Amino acid sequence: MTVSPPADLTGLFSGFAAYLGLELVEYGQAQTIIALQINPEHLNQAGNLHGGVIAAMADSALGMCGTWNIDPDLWRLSLTLSLNINYMAPAPAGSRVRAVARVRGGGPKIYMAACDVLDAEDNLLASAEGVFKRSRLRRLPA
Repeated sequence: MTVSPPADLTGLFSGFAAYLGLELVEYGQAQTIIALQINPEHLNQAGNLHGGVIAAMADSALGMCGTWNIDPDLWRLSLTLSLNINYMAPAPAGSRVRAVARVRGGGPKIYMAACDVLDAEDNLLASAEGVFKRSRLRRLPA
């Protein structure tokens, strides 16, 4: 089951994710997809997407992919325990990128996940892996 697009969940993005302009495209049991339109404020000195923005985007997607719950009234948060990222290619200004994250294993409290950051042509820009701690289920804020 997937909520796509998850308009009712976008308010649960952190202030930082909203500040960066991250967009929640897909949130479901199988994967989470977050997208970003690259603007001038996202660029490094070479005119490409800054690696820190890529890392934040991957961390956001990885953190959400392990929080899926079938009950739409309950929400679970996650805490990043470790994050590793490898950069493969640059993304220029004006392009659109997306982070596709999936849970790879773990248990009820701790999970491992992997994320690919791709451009519009599905070229691999970066890959990330992380270990995350799930919170208990909570009611969605009113």
